[in-house]
This record gives sequence, structure tokens and C-alpha cells, in this order.
Amino acid sequence: MKAKGIIIHHSLTRDGKTVDWDGIKRYHMQENKWIDIGYHAGVERIGGVLTTLTGRPINQLGAHCVSYNDHIGICIVGNFDIAPPDDEMLDFAAITVAGYLRLLSLGVETIHRHNEYAKKSCPGKLFPWSRFIELVRMHLEKGA
Repeated sequence: MKAKGIIIHHSLTRDGKTVDWDGIKRYHMQENKWIDIGYHAGVERIGGVLTTLTGRPINQLGAHCVSYNDHIGICIVGNFDIAPPDDEMLDFAAITVAGYLRLLSLGVETIHRHNEYAKKSCPGKLFPWSRFIELVRMHLEKGA
């Protein structure tokens, strides 16, 4: 599969003390009976440290957005309907997305919100989308 873009999600869960990514993966595999977690990557704060977590291989279709699973699914752990991501998480997520764009030879215009394709708030009502896109652009330009 050649990815056509990137779709940004949020987990709708509060980032907690456990590794939420493991719970998401367990849910996707046990409840949904999928072969793996639906996303290709996740961003989560674990033990106070922001981390990019690996999901499905980038050459495998995702299971994160009906009719658009040929896009890379990136889930930022948190509920951004309740509160926006803090500056550190937003910047770290932008660095992660910029890395995927470079790897896949895609441009910023290929980044989409999940709510563009589904009746969901994802990546959250309080997610600062314009600022996020500016950060991705900045990291692409400086090669970070």
C-alpha cells in the first residue's frame, strides 16, 4: 500500500498512568476482532515522557477511518473535547507527523482530521488544528 495521506485521531481517553496504547490495541483486537491496532502510530506521554508508538506497518491498510484506511492513521492519546493538548504534546505530535510526511514523500495538504470523514469530533473540539499544521510545516522545513 502506498499511503495517500495522514489522518489525525484522538483516543477520547484521558492520558493516564498506564500505557493507554496497549489498551487501545487490546480493544481493537479483542472487541473488534482486528488483526492489530487500527492505527499506524500513536503519540502518548508515558511516565512523563512523550513517545511515538508503533502500530500497523505503514505498508499495511489501517482500520481507523472507513473508506480512508489507505491513509496513515495517527492517534494522539487524550480527550481533546475536554481540554486541548499541551504545547509539548502538540509539538511532539507535529514532529511525528512531519517525520511520516518525509518518509512517505507527502505534503502538508495530505493531513486530515478524522472528523472530515466521519461524524465524530476527532481529533477533538479543542484540538488547535491551524496551530498544529503550522508546527508540522515548521518541522518539515527545518528537517526535525
